[in-house]
Amino acid sequence: MTDAQLLREFAATGSEAAFTDLVNRHAGPVHAAALRQTGDPHLAEEVTQAVFVLLARKATAISPDALLLGWLLRATRYAASDLLKSERRRRARETAAYQMNDHAEPETAHETVRLWDRIAPVLDGCLARLREKDRNALLLRFFQNQSLSEVGSSLGVAEEAARKRVNRALDKLRTELQRDGAVASLAVLPELLSQQAVPATPGGLVGSTVSAAMAKGAERVTRVTTLSQAVAREMTWSSLRTWLATAGTAVALLGGGVWVGQTLFARDVAAAVLANGDYRIAGFNDPRVVHQFIRDLQRELRAGERDAVARFVRYPLRVNGAGFNRSITSETAVLESFERVFTESVAGEILKCPAQRLHCTKDGVMIGGGSVWIAPVPGTGEPRIALVNLP
Repeated sequence: MTDAQLLREFAATGSEAAFTDLVNRHAGPVHAAALRQTGDPHLAEEVTQAVFVLLARKATAISPDALLLGWLLRATRYAASDLLKSERRRRARETAAYQMNDHAEPETAHETVRLWDRIAPVLDGCLARLREKDRNALLLRFFQNQSLSEVGSSLGVAEEAARKRVNRALDKLRTELQRDGAVASLAVLPELLSQQAVPATPGGLVGSTVSAAMAKGAERVTRVTTLSQAVAREMTWSSLRTWLATAGTAVALLGGGVWVGQTLFARDVAAAVLANGDYRIAGFNDPRVVHQFIRDLQRELRAGERDAVARFVRYPLRVNGAGFNRSITSETAVLESFERVFTESVAGEILKCPAQRLHCTKDGVMIGGGSVWIAPVPGTGEPRIALVNLP
């Protein structure tokens, strides 16, 4: 079965066998990437478990067309970074990789090891900077050990086209490595990747990872689960930033200035944000109070300040959505379910406002297509998010 078929089976039935097959296939590359980035076998195992805990939770949301290993290694980068921050360690790329002055190619096994030690800490960051097609070609060829014929089949191209894509990708990777101070010739790089990128998976790692993802055991699952939740948030915000850029809103939202900053501060607020209806119907005598609330909320969303965003909520907050339909009564509860409430779609609606008209009713002020509703706090009249409709 393909990765997509196994993932679909697990998402539909919760099959532990299907999930175990996925872990068996990909734990090696994930653990190897985690080890490169953390430099610590124990931390690498925690990162690996956190990534597959996240996979178990996000199985239904992953596109069947996506290369699963690419998704897993992206999650690995976030997990390793977060874990290193929590452990107050410096990433290995800030040391040996940038100190390399010797451009000579390795002539002995010792030199090969030295070169790999310089490449390893920066490899995943360099891979992440490649275009997805180039990155996938390298992952399939050197991280999943596929033949060029198999790479072509996976990418939907002929073998010769796959060969050219892999060679071009290697050239681009070498350029990125060189920028980070790790120099390797095109003659040496393929061999290094083939031999060093995915070493043998530690014994017992697959079993412990499946147990963590299936919430078996108690002692270490708590830390791993917390890490997986942090990774989910990072990936959501990263995707949102990418979406904003590709949607043509980057110029408007970068540099501390938002579209609202360019427009609402430039002329009368009421003229810039139009409402379908009277703000007084929604409980607000002064539209500028709502407009300032939106600007402040956008600022905190762009900064990724979850604690601050939670203070923009009126409790209890009503959240309506398939599989997540509830009333949330506190800031703590919002923070625990933050990525489920402020999804990429919901945050996108807020950040696009007030490019769209605001609709006012007796129930409040609607943002965008109705994902978010703002209503006054009883007694104070201050605007707060009162309702979130998930897509």
